[in-house]
Amino acid sequence: MVRSLLPISALLLSDALLLLGHGLLLTLLPVAANQLGFSAVEVALTGSAYFLGIIAGCLATPYVLKRVGHIRGFAVLACAYLIFTLLFAWLQSLVLWLLLRFALGAGVSGLYMIIESWLNERADATNRGTILSFYSMLNLLMITLAQQLLLLADVSYPLLFSIAAIFIALSIIPVSLTLSLAPAKVNSVRVSFKKVWQHSHIAMIGAVILGLVTGAFWSLGPVYAAESNFTNAQLAMFMSATVLGGACFQIPVGRFSDRYDRRIILIYNALAGAMISLAIVVASYWSGFAGWPAALLAFFWGGTCMTSYAICLAHVNDNATAKDFLPIGSGMLITYGISSAIGGPLAAYLMGIMGAKGLYAYMTFFLLLFAGIVILRRRSHILPDTSDTHPTFQPSAGITTPMAFEIDPRTEHVPLQDVPHQDTPAQPDKAGVD
Repeated sequence: MVRSLLPISALLLSDALLLLGHGLLLTLLPVAANQLGFSAVEVALTGSAYFLGIIAGCLATPYVLKRVGHIRGFAVLACAYLIFTLLFAWLQSLVLWLLLRFALGAGVSGLYMIIESWLNERADATNRGTILSFYSMLNLLMITLAQQLLLLADVSYPLLFSIAAIFIALSIIPVSLTLSLAPAKVNSVRVSFKKVWQHSHIAMIGAVILGLVTGAFWSLGPVYAAESNFTNAQLAMFMSATVLGGACFQIPVGRFSDRYDRRIILIYNALAGAMISLAIVVASYWSGFAGWPAALLAFFWGGTCMTSYAICLAHVNDNATAKDFLPIGSGMLITYGISSAIGGPLAAYLMGIMGAKGLYAYMTFFLLLFAGIVILRRRSHILPDTSDTHPTFQPSAGITTPMAFEIDPRTEHVPLQDVPHQDTPAQPDKAGVD
């Protein structure tokens, strides 16, 4: 592993520093917006703007890379990102926050695309799985650690925004000083919603529902904690535990999905996530619900809900050929991003009726809905035997860019003569489409 990671150590260091700043902002911005007097719906709309920015960044960044290359592209986007971060500390208009959060989403997705395409360039068939797994775990670890930075100052002061900007600025240094060659130019990303639906109805439905759930969490999870009278330390612990749960369960849940029908794992994940969400709703009526009890439930909630998207992605790729991975992955990502943008405002509406606990009541409903859909689909669609195929699950750190799907190690094992001609795309077995 050390031999594989050493050539990209500067890039991974930049990624870690970037994620410290970005992870801090993921929690800081909703809490700061709540303290500024934004309603739950307005906070959710700023989160929606962020997810829409991610989609825009995925589509626009290839043109930036064609023009200035990876190193200068990273420096430009990171500089713009830290400027937007500092502007948040001084601007209090909802309209300006919507624009800034959209810009942050576009910037961070562009930075992810640069990092992931660079990793893809330096990886080969012998180390792609190792590099992707380490990259995903590093992202989750840094986001978890970033939550603890909230303890350095009160949210009402600009210091936390400055700390986030400092880490983002520091991330420019390792990439700019690296002696490694920059990757080749990135081609425009192809998107195919049709291929996703053809290969797996469950994967497309999962991208929608999981986007509604996790998008609501990232937009309103800190607001839930703040309105439940968590202290700053308890809020940081709650958010950290959720992300840490996703990191710890990522590999075990994925390995189970490689051994058994992935739809069974999705059903168990959804049902477990719904029960934990309901437990949080009930516990919210208890005035002492905070600290370790809340963090424990958040840990297992993250372990169930933040691992399911990667299983959906592996499931849709089970019947796909290598040339379909990127268009399918792009279609899944954009579907996930759009539904994430919608999820926040929907959950905010229920929070306006039920209070803070409405967030997890909303999650309970959609997770039960997803479990019911998968159960019905599984009863009517039998999958072909794929026990002899290469495992398709790869850990996912959440919303990244379509470049992540080019790092799938299966792409190196498909001989050219086995790939169908472009004019006659392979169709999945009807028994396997679900």
